[in-house]
Amino acid sequence: MNKKIIFDVMNSDNGEICAIQAANKFAKEFPNYTLVLVGNQETINNNIDKKLKNLEVVNSSKVVKKATANIRELLREESSMLTSFEELNKGADAILSSGDSGAFTIISSLKIKRLDGIERPAFMPIIPSTNPEKNFLLLDAGANVEIKSTNIVEWAELANVVFKNLFSKNDFVKVGILNIGTENYKGISAIKEANELIISAKNLDYEYLGFVEPNNVINGESDVVLADGYAGNIFLKTYESATKSMASIFKKAFMKNLKTKIGALLLRKELNKIKTRYDYRNIGGAFIIGLEKIIVKAHGSSDEVAFYGALNQIRFGLENNLIDKIKEKLNNLKKEDE
Repeated sequence: MNKKIIFDVMNSDNGEICAIQAANKFAKEFPNYTLVLVGNQETINNNIDKKLKNLEVVNSSKVVKKATANIRELLREESSMLTSFEELNKGADAILSSGDSGAFTIISSLKIKRLDGIERPAFMPIIPSTNPEKNFLLLDAGANVEIKSTNIVEWAELANVVFKNLFSKNDFVKVGILNIGTENYKGISAIKEANELIISAKNLDYEYLGFVEPNNVINGESDVVLADGYAGNIFLKTYESATKSMASIFKKAFMKNLKTKIGALLLRKELNKIKTRYDYRNIGGAFIIGLEKIIVKAHGSSDEVAFYGALNQIRFGLENNLIDKIKEKLNNLKKEDE
């Protein structure tokens, strides 16, 4: 399998070096993958492993600081992000960037063709639950603030395929819609209508749980959590803030006195397991799902470990023909509707 991944190395809060180091490691381990590094040519050339023949460089050193309301201005800027999408459209298979989420979502939606039957792409991170054996997919996590009920229904089908392939799940994927309560009368009109559409649908190949509340989601009761972009983004940011706050609380408690320090030493192995479990670097990145390429957004503060994980996430998607499987599923749904 010879695949090409476009890697925008310019947008990490930690600088380009960690992204380049991750690229070196990945390219060495997987010689059948070509990585195209987009960024400051001088910096890349000074840090790239020149012995590797599957690394290419495209010079583009301007960074998109944040999304702008003026889409024309965003598309007019000669940024590394925009250049990366232009390289993707030259026949590459996937793209990775840690740039501004808003700009990344806008450019991906404008530059990459949507899958047939999908009206809007969605932002879909992988999130660890409190169940140590379960992760869940959240979509939309911020790409679409205003949605239609049919968007939710479409995303359920996309995420169902992705979850089965990412986590090798053979039985029915459990799907729920994030809401302020489980009662059918609660929530905004779009999700209430989506709930009714899914309930009335025939031949579902996933288990629909109905409305789910945040505590159920965090406990890992759902494999896929559907939401409008506004609610999904608030959930994601609250979740990330809560995990960071809990880590800080535990650290302060264990450093309080000699007894607590001894306790922390005795629990070190288990505490490290928890730390590793909720470290975003070990999760990879978030998919922009619903487009004809594999598109992954890495965390803005990604380091070498996080970038390497995101590259492997892309590799897994490519090796499992994720886009083709989604297309096949959408095509089958289209035939059922005819």
